[in-house]
Amino acid sequence: YSDETLAVFKSFKLDDMQASKRKMEDLRASDGEHVYFAKFLTSEKLMDLQISDSNFRRHILLQYLILFQYLKGQVKFKSSSCVLSDDQSTWIEETTKLVYQLLRETPPDGDKFATMVEHILNTEENWNAWKNEGCPSFVKERTVDDKPKRPTRKRQAPEDFLGKGPDRKIFMGNDELTRLWNLNQDNMEACKSDGREFMPSLDEFFAEAIEQADPASMVEDEYKVVRNPNYGWRALRLLSRRSPHFFQPTNQKFKSLADYLDSMVSKLAKELPKDIPSEEIKTGEEDDDDNGDNLLKDGNDSPSIQSKIVTNQQMDDLAAKLGAQWKTLASHLEMKAVEMREIETDSEDVEMQAKLLLVAWQDREGTQATVENLATALNAAGFSQIADSLNEA
Repeated sequence: YSDETLAVFKSFKLDDMQASKRKMEDLRASDGEHVYFAKFLTSEKLMDLQISDSNFRRHILLQYLILFQYLKGQVKFKSSSCVLSDDQSTWIEETTKLVYQLLRETPPDGDKFATMVEHILNTEENWNAWKNEGCPSFVKERTVDDKPKRPTRKRQAPEDFLGKGPDRKIFMGNDELTRLWNLNQDNMEACKSDGREFMPSLDEFFAEAIEQADPASMVEDEYKVVRNPNYGWRALRLLSRRSPHFFQPTNQKFKSLADYLDSMVSKLAKELPKDIPSEEIKTGEEDDDDNGDNLLKDGNDSPSIQSKIVTNQQMDDLAAKLGAQWKTLASHLEMKAVEMREIETDSEDVEMQAKLLLVAWQDREGTQATVENLATALNAAGFSQIADSLNEA
């Protein structure tokens, strides 16, 4: 009975009455608090009122469109027997046009409502098609082959630029760059050259600091290079690469980097080459040059004194023999009680404690940490046999 129903809707036109407009405005102003539904009256006597209700018409016409879309569309779960004949398909197409026409003629805002319904049904049709295909991903990855390729044109470089010319020179577009680039045919070998070694030697870098450490120079502490933070940073890097003193264990505590460098300068002074003038490396008390008591002669010109300095191997052997008796020797080495407590705190191994004692004594005495002085302290502490073995070594 669709033809009769739609014929009645078509013959019974609705006017854009003010009541309908007010009803729609009230619904918009309510912000969704009150939802309006069409009322389906059951009495035949009230049919005229039902037909005059625009919302009732829209409900019926919208159900037609939803049903027609289901019948025409490819739904995954629809039975295969549900196939429309040609006459049925033709009737659905014609009726669909009629329904949209009736929706546009139904006030209020018939054209706007019909356009919105058509848009929603088209979206639903695309949604059904996506579900029928197994819900594929919306993100499509572009393959490398799909990327458009631009034709590349390679310009032939001149032979002189490639170094294949008669003089095999590579031109860089600038005279100075060309000169620098062609200093060596093999750039990697040029990078390995000894001429690229820019790290200074210890005697070159610390020569000024050793000269300032000499009391004869009369340089105040605040003007010494060891007080310069930039100099101290470079000095630490150089010591870590070139000097064994940097990694020797010590129990001596320094308040600042400058104090540490002062201590290192005094140790490095005796290791400088012979050709350094003696007046440049004095770090102790000022003595007469004829006596030969400066640090350079102590370190290089006097092998007998140099041989008397206690070595690390001798300290290791001595620590192993002393063991837990290191405290007896500590009093004869003039070690304070505070220093002894720090040694016990640093390590629980008695052999390591004995080694720390000897290291602290060597740091304090400097050039006076000789085998003779250590043997004298051992004899005074009652370790005569250990003193004899130290002198024999």
